[in-house]
Amino acid sequence: MQDDSTARLLGVNRATRHVASFAFVAFVFAAPGLAAFRCDSTTALTLVGVDTTARRALFALPVAGESGDSARWLLEADLAGGAARAWEEPPGPVRFGGSTGPGPILTAERCGPQCLQVVRLDGERWRPAGESLLASDATTLHLTWDRAGAAWAVIHSLVGGRTAAAAYRLEGGDWVSKGALALRAVGNPGAVPAVDADDGVISGDGLFTATSNPRRWLEALPAVADARSGELVWLGGKSAAHLAADGMRTTADGGVTWQPLRWQPLTGGEGDLAWRAGRDYRVELAEGERRPPLAAMWTDRRVADEEKLLIAAQVDGAWRVLARTPAGILTEGGERLPYNHLFRFAGERWELVTGCVARPGGASLAIRRFADGKLSNPELVKIALP
Repeated sequence: MQDDSTARLLGVNRATRHVASFAFVAFVFAAPGLAAFRCDSTTALTLVGVDTTARRALFALPVAGESGDSARWLLEADLAGGAARAWEEPPGPVRFGGSTGPGPILTAERCGPQCLQVVRLDGERWRPAGESLLASDATTLHLTWDRAGAAWAVIHSLVGGRTAAAAYRLEGGDWVSKGALALRAVGNPGAVPAVDADDGVISGDGLFTATSNPRRWLEALPAVADARSGELVWLGGKSAAHLAADGMRTTADGGVTWQPLRWQPLTGGEGDLAWRAGRDYRVELAEGERRPPLAAMWTDRRVADEEKLLIAAQVDGAWRVLARTPAGILTEGGERLPYNHLFRFAGERWELVTGCVARPGGASLAIRRFADGKLSNPELVKIALP
């Protein structure tokens, strides 16, 4: 779909996590007892987690308080309802390890050098989710939900230069161990719902389920130098994709053989890989849903300052461009706000979020939507404040 929208709202840059260098006049909100709230085109939105069922995304929004200290604000985008709200967090422990999956957003707090407490977002409050977990402060945590509705915590640690994972499932208020496994090619997010097991999750090439021992769902990685640092996407059965710095590869036999992706949406069909990955173009995966069909974003970088974004998916075994657009939303001043986040949800619904825009009536999120084969015009979603 060719996008020639000239809506004087914003423009479209790219679907990665860059912040625009140009600025709008800041919108500042200060109520009694609250630090000033500010969110404009220079404000970095750090993704905390995504509820793929409710189509909600939670961002951390650091802004300077009246005292000069950093006030902690959270911003929740209700992409299904077309609403957004922000609130200031009370002083307390720093949270980390936000979840991506079909359930409310989870994070965790340190309750000691060897202790983690998982918490769940409930309105504007964090509620404990289960008992605390034993995990040292040298580990990393990845949270998600399986498709049966249970929360998972996957704890990663480095052992001999390799990633070792221990998985836990929340059952009856307790975190129940589901085994440990050495992993390869752990992407971002570090844990997602499994494709072929409703009661399981995957992390890298490891599969953890509620009723069986952990195992590798993939036999071998591609024979490339950065395979371990690449990102795997399970497409069910023995089908998978691997995304690395030099492009994407796919397998249909569990990794016994891998084929480089030669289809180039930039040229309209099968290519010879003449375009250089990372320089002439970039391939990325969206935030949110990772179930089949395989979908990806291509950023055409061949013409300086004229990047183009293409959303494509495999349909009946062949790649097809779903939407194409300039790489940012055009402002009245002729600048383009880059897409900072691109979310994919079930039913091939996509939400392109640029970040904040300061308006006379208050700060807003700038977004575009793709659904039912159509890319919408840019729109502003006002951010509600306490």
